[in-house]
Amino acid sequence: MTRTESPVETVAQTLLVVRLNRGVNLLAGRDDLIASVKWDADADEPPAWFTHARGEVTLNGPVALDGADPAEINPLTPDGRRRHPVLVGLLCHEAGHAHSTHWDEGFGEEVPVVVVRAAVLLEEPRIEHRQLQRRPGDRLFLRAASQRIILPGATTASAAATRWQAAQAALLTAGRVDAGVLDTAEVRKVLTLCRKTLGRRDFNRLCAVWREALAVADGDVPGLVDLAARWVEIVGVDDPADAPAPACARGVPDGIPAGGGDGEPEEDEGAGDDTGDAPSIDPGEQDGGALAEALAGAFRDAMTVVAERGSAQATAELREDEDRAPAENTSLRDRHTEEREAKEREAKEREAAEEQAELVFHGYSADGATDPRAATRPPTDEERTLARRTGKALRRAQLRERARIVTTSQVPPGRLMGREAMLAAAQRARSAPVTARPFRQVTRRDTPEPPLTVGIAVDISGSMTWATETMASVAWLVAHAVDQVGGSSATVAFGEEVTAITWPGVTPVKVQTFIADDGCEVFTDAMRALDGGLRLTSGDGARLVFVVSDGHFVAPGEKKRAAAMVERLVEHGVVMLWLDLHRDGRLSGTIVPSGAVPIPVVDVADIPQQVETILVRALRAR
Repeated sequence: MTRTESPVETVAQTLLVVRLNRGVNLLAGRDDLIASVKWDADADEPPAWFTHARGEVTLNGPVALDGADPAEINPLTPDGRRRHPVLVGLLCHEAGHAHSTHWDEGFGEEVPVVVVRAAVLLEEPRIEHRQLQRRPGDRLFLRAASQRIILPGATTASAAATRWQAAQAALLTAGRVDAGVLDTAEVRKVLTLCRKTLGRRDFNRLCAVWREALAVADGDVPGLVDLAARWVEIVGVDDPADAPAPACARGVPDGIPAGGGDGEPEEDEGAGDDTGDAPSIDPGEQDGGALAEALAGAFRDAMTVVAERGSAQATAELREDEDRAPAENTSLRDRHTEEREAKEREAKEREAAEEQAELVFHGYSADGATDPRAATRPPTDEERTLARRTGKALRRAQLRERARIVTTSQVPPGRLMGREAMLAAAQRARSAPVTARPFRQVTRRDTPEPPLTVGIAVDISGSMTWATETMASVAWLVAHAVDQVGGSSATVAFGEEVTAITWPGVTPVKVQTFIADDGCEVFTDAMRALDGGLRLTSGDGARLVFVVSDGHFVAPGEKKRAAAMVERLVEHGVVMLWLDLHRDGRLSGTIVPSGAVPIPVVDVADIPQQVETILVRALRAR
């Protein structure tokens, strides 16, 4: 039985459509778009789509609103956007299409169907990347709407269909990581399945294709089609039945066939909800249905986690806005709120560091050989000598940090704290017990033998291939030098993922060699792992981090995140030492983030003297 809508509901819906029209034009940087809502859409229809010919953005009402009252939705205000981040995220995605997707009138007429569908797929992360370049704040909403992303299922269970689905899942997850929307840790299970299905070589080739697609200019349709043809060749699919189109295909120009003949996605009824380790399934065993089910389940789980985090962040920001009073009328309560929020942010960052440390160091083996792609070797006599010299340099640097003792009291002497004084006055006015302590003294005392904690991070991306031997020597000799002065260290290698080389407090017996062929660098995750494993930001004594990297971080947004991470570590008293390795006696163009101390190294034999000179200057300046 169909429910009859009341006049009030009709007015509310009309008002929402008016707001959506204005909002989508603001998001797309246009003034000619039309927004509409399909109030009676089925749940299995796409959550939203953009019709190029009419310049119309359509929302699936039941899916996009998810039961919310149209009268309470206002995407034109900051609070309104944060109250309904999923709906705004769908608008952001379609606005990205409206701004950056410029399909030609006859697009798809002279191109194989499979190539067209690959081009439509590559366009998904590309337009979100463009949207974030124009409007970085839209990342919050795109993440919240991630749960609405659909992984279409093939109509066949052939090996080709399985490879297409794995390639499609990799693009919609890792492609969005490169676009700056998702984080690698959130989609690791999906990528593990995709690598097992496609093989590491083909996975990396597809990764290179979508990264080139992210750089394709708006309107360069021939360039996008060329990349799509390469994509199809790598995946190895010829039959359109093995290559279903994404849900957004219903909104592209007429003539582009969509999956299943009508462009609407098919539900993966058999997809499981297992969140454990990714299963290993060989598509060659003709178990395509099981692998498709595993892929769909892992994809759905990952998108659910991302969406929950995006929605939680929007809720947290909304709560912050509601609690924060105007700056010109700051009160005692506001100051307490700001301090609480700062502590909460710091607590979240430390929790993330602990989670990353658990992820990286879990399953560590005591001999220090955790990279399955590389081997270990005994240290050379020269490396042993350099380790002893570096240890002596650390000892001569007099790594002493003065202990800082804070004492508060109700009476002088000490520095008067206005907030506590106001609290004490308020307590006296109410005849309440005075618990405020408005006077504070800081006493600094030298610690004779402060603990030394050192993190070592080695870059194993492709741009560091030439320096693998040097990196192996540096990681081993620094760890042994720290052990000589009674310190604690841990070593990680970072590329597309973070790999534990030595556990915190364990000195490597052998030298770990490296294979540097990864496509990007997750530097921020590496620093979080070291922070969580060694308590760099929450510990005491002298805390150092040695980074061996050229600083050329290619993943979108990683350079900015790396700068923020270095700034945070330095603010917490960590000395960041960035080894600038020279190549063939020449500068290698290393990029050193602000706050880190560069150490130019022409020869590994220079390290002891450089360490002593720079550490004395860096630590005594604190």
